[in-house]
Amino acid sequence: MPGKRRAIVIHSPHSGRAPQLEEALKLLQEADIELVRVEPITNLNELPSQGSTWLAQGIDLAIAAGGDGLVGGMIRHVIKEGPPLAILPLGTANDTARSLAIPQDLPGAVEVIVGGLEAAIDVGMVLPAAASSSASGTGDEEAESDYFCHTLTIGLNVEFARLATSSEMRERFGAMTYPLAALEALRAHEPLEVILGFEEPSGSLAAQQQCQGQAQAAAELRYQVLQVAVINAPIFGGPLQLSIPGASVTDHLLDIVVVQGLDWKEIAAAISQLFAGGESEQSEADEGATGHPAELTALPGLHHWRASGVTISTPAGPCEVTLDGEVKGKTPITVRIAPERLRVLVPTTWQAPTAETGT
Repeated sequence: MPGKRRAIVIHSPHSGRAPQLEEALKLLQEADIELVRVEPITNLNELPSQGSTWLAQGIDLAIAAGGDGLVGGMIRHVIKEGPPLAILPLGTANDTARSLAIPQDLPGAVEVIVGGLEAAIDVGMVLPAAASSSASGTGDEEAESDYFCHTLTIGLNVEFARLATSSEMRERFGAMTYPLAALEALRAHEPLEVILGFEEPSGSLAAQQQCQGQAQAAAELRYQVLQVAVINAPIFGGPLQLSIPGASVTDHLLDIVVVQGLDWKEIAAAISQLFAGGESEQSEADEGATGHPAELTALPGLHHWRASGVTISTPAGPCEVTLDGEVKGKTPITVRIAPERLRVLVPTTWQAPTAETGT
């Protein structure tokens, strides 16, 4: 792009690679990017959307220097009116950056910021279920929404996120924080009853034909679960680069994955098959077990759907929710896709995976 770019850098002091921030800032300056301001994300926590303010100050680029939680936290500041978002992957997993093929090394990431392309990607939009019904069709829906770029979760991952993002735990256990948080979350977690209500569910072509149009009607399912994940960006597991087959940040759909409270060996095997692309279409017998013919997998203990939206409630009472790994909000909630709403810089070679290729 012609002209010198003027950027604000928002960083997370407790992200996994936070000590590399100074090196990252130096590389940005060497690349002729003017750093107008450098601030921690905590400075924005109590502020309304800052995108229009940044534009008025001549800032034409917002850089998220951190992990998935920071990227998710930046969305509300740039989605309606604001500069495009760039990512310096200074987190632990950096799954959003990986989903966009942004290099994990700092020079490579800076190269994308300097010479990458601007892409419009989907994000997840979250609002309380009651607000959803009152705001629907009024234009006020986004005013009441939170956002996520990667994943929303309910269940096991909420307790894991609480522990894994604790500054006290990170200072005490360092690199062992994640495995210790996972063990403690598993030890303390009990299966949770959830009710899912789909909006315009969409499965494979064969599943849609099997539905004979019924997939467009709301379907409500009830499960005892370890976890529910509502997924927008397909890459999981940090350097393991696990992926949800066919999921994409440009498909205008959410992938909803339910892990039931079954035998751990069965669950581990089913999850491995899911990431390996080993899903199978539902047979007529399977439909009776799930109650929804647009389901994309028949793996034991694991259920997978695609839909433009889903309402999630928990009969036992409100349960906390994570957005991109940060604990934010409680059930009941409605989650909808906001198609191509976030402008973000990606490599010139980036192509979103498609349902046909999965790559």
